[in-house]
Amino acid sequence: MDRTLDTYTDEEWYAMRATYRRELQARSLLESSGIKCYIPMRKQDRTVGGRRQSTEVPAVHNLIFVRTTRERLRQFKERVPFLQYMMDRKGDGKSAPIVVPEKEMDDFMRVLNCCGDAVVEYLPVGERVFLEGMKVRLHGGPLDGVEGVLARNGKSKDRKLVVRLSSVLSVATASVSADSVEVL
Repeated sequence: MDRTLDTYTDEEWYAMRATYRRELQARSLLESSGIKCYIPMRKQDRTVGGRRQSTEVPAVHNLIFVRTTRERLRQFKERVPFLQYMMDRKGDGKSAPIVVPEKEMDDFMRVLNCCGDAVVEYLPVGERVFLEGMKVRLHGGPLDGVEGVLARNGKSKDRKLVVRLSSVLSVATASVSADSVEVL
């Protein structure tokens, strides 16, 4: 069945910013409205009252991914002004909200859910560049089917999988085995 994408009625992943570190508040409001969202989280150890506690905190502040229709998101944003679109600047001087393709978002969430603490770094696009490598797909294990770029970071001889989300963010995993890599 072939159909044309209607961005007003089809759900898509939008890259958004929640100003002043209010991403957790935005997540709560979105979830209470029945809208799916995702915030990359990491564990952080803190000392509270002399006791060491491990808590989950946003890995990248102000960043939240929202999956809904454009119209529903527009209506939600009218009530929550601190939630803002991340914009993709086009060459013609126009800009549009960044929409992350479903496959990229699925791969990104799988890497974070699987590797969690083994994730090497979160890299805002443009902030730091990994050496460009081959586009690959992993086979076997919990990351079966995840696509990314094979890269080395600095002087390390270990190869890492870098999964990139459009023009928003990249994440580099711990080392990957050469046996599980298919060059695309």
